[in-house]
Amino acid sequence: MRNKNYPFYVTEPVRNLKELIDFAAEKYGDMPAFTYERKKERVSVSYRQFKLDIEALGVGLFHECSGRCTVAVIGENSYEWILSYFSVVNSGNVILPLDKDLSVAEIKNLLNASGAVVLVFSDDYSDVADRLCEDAVNIRRYINMNQVRELVNLGVEIMRDGSRGVVDCEIVDGSLAALLYTSGTTGTSKGVMLSHGNLANNVVAACRNVDILGSNILLLPLHHSFGFVAGVCVMILKGSETCINSSFKNMLSDLLKFKPYNLFLVPLFVETFYKKIWADAKKQGKDKLLKRMIGISNMLLKIGIDVRRLFFKSVIEAFGGNLKLIVSGGAPLDPFYVKGFRELGINVLNGYGITECSPIVSVNRNRYYRDGSVGQGYSCCEVKIVEPDEHGHGEICVKGGNVMMGYYKNEQATQEVFEGEWFKTGDVGYLDRDGFLFISGRKKNLIILSNGKNIYPEEIEFAVLNYMPCVKEVVVYAESEVIVAEMFLDAENYPGCALTINSDILQLNRVFPLYKSIGKIVIRDTEFPKTTTKKIKRRYGSSGDAV
Repeated sequence: MRNKNYPFYVTEPVRNLKELIDFAAEKYGDMPAFTYERKKERVSVSYRQFKLDIEALGVGLFHECSGRCTVAVIGENSYEWILSYFSVVNSGNVILPLDKDLSVAEIKNLLNASGAVVLVFSDDYSDVADRLCEDAVNIRRYINMNQVRELVNLGVEIMRDGSRGVVDCEIVDGSLAALLYTSGTTGTSKGVMLSHGNLANNVVAACRNVDILGSNILLLPLHHSFGFVAGVCVMILKGSETCINSSFKNMLSDLLKFKPYNLFLVPLFVETFYKKIWADAKKQGKDKLLKRMIGISNMLLKIGIDVRRLFFKSVIEAFGGNLKLIVSGGAPLDPFYVKGFRELGINVLNGYGITECSPIVSVNRNRYYRDGSVGQGYSCCEVKIVEPDEHGHGEICVKGGNVMMGYYKNEQATQEVFEGEWFKTGDVGYLDRDGFLFISGRKKNLIILSNGKNIYPEEIEFAVLNYMPCVKEVVVYAESEVIVAEMFLDAENYPGCALTINSDILQLNRVFPLYKSIGKIVIRDTEFPKTTTKKIKRRYGSSGDAV
């Protein structure tokens, strides 16, 4: 397994989401695009049928509507959710994917802020729709996803009469396709405007950088920009099959059922899967054997003999038996897990993105990667570091076809994040001599001591999590020049771990420069509050105060 640069993969240069669907239907025809279970029966939808459903639903949805409108969609992962998205955007309208974990009040605020006039919802959220209907939201039309098939049939009848309407509308690459409201760890949500071209550029660049072979399971929620772009759109361009997981509670059984080759995950899932591998091995009394086998496998790998898929077959079987690739994005991933999975024969490619960049900016490649980095910038954009310090660390800025149109009805916020064509991400990092991007942390999280020393808390947090497996979550901040590590411990798998925390931190401090040493430990009784995308809300300390 060589780790060296090589040419991009050849990819169809689609310019918008309508071209994406047209290309896939023409090239992949009757190959399965989506597979899911409904009432314990497996359903498969071909690429050709998917396009026909998109067109028919587009006609059925909008035959009574006049002019361009914004359509909100909310619900668990489903074929109807995906179908609704493409039917909206490919008929010249705008989609507003709503986070299903938001409160009714938050959903109402986003609907009003966006100007949405149609709400498509799954049956599980019919109570939410009822409350919104009673609460004078400016929604003119409520559509339960149970009605989608009826609307598809209606669209088919209308088209038979010669009225194709929205099906033949021309999509301008720069036209607004999706409105995504951020759920950042600090600050107020802003409406990110992404054009057809933004999304298409990102999808094409992803396929040029990473080789996707075989099926995947859609585990990330569809309102998550990484989950939708990578887990749906990239798979469509590659002609691969997407198996739809509708609930996290079915995740492990769906892995065994659908036997995916690829997974697109956030770090929390990667870490959880890896820890479960070792917890299961320990429970079975096989953890020492697994360590020995990894040692032997690593030695053989150095002389060109790869036995990982054979040695660790039982581990891979827990993921269905076919899993070869995990692409992780949405938050930093400790390289410990990347190396750990690679030793077991599963390649983990860490990437970096932000909603405002549609969302992926960089990713490691199948055979060209650098552990600890988030890969090289996509071919559709440029990445630069602004005002680097003496170590080369500075704010990451991005320019290119994947960068958003701006924030919806918020010109001031838009101007604040742009310097000419360059989008200022608010993240801090550096580029090595080969163009690999390394993330140091968030600019707003930076700790600046009175002696002028800069500390990126994420760096210390990674060290704690890597060195101390009993720590489940940690947030580092400063109190009066003292570095504080606030922790939530994994007491279930590591009973009595609280007794060794002080000595463990003392050992860890020996590898840090004095100014980075942890001077105070806070043990939490509960997990940290999180956003709906499972990122810790850093503005909370032990008392709930801002940190």
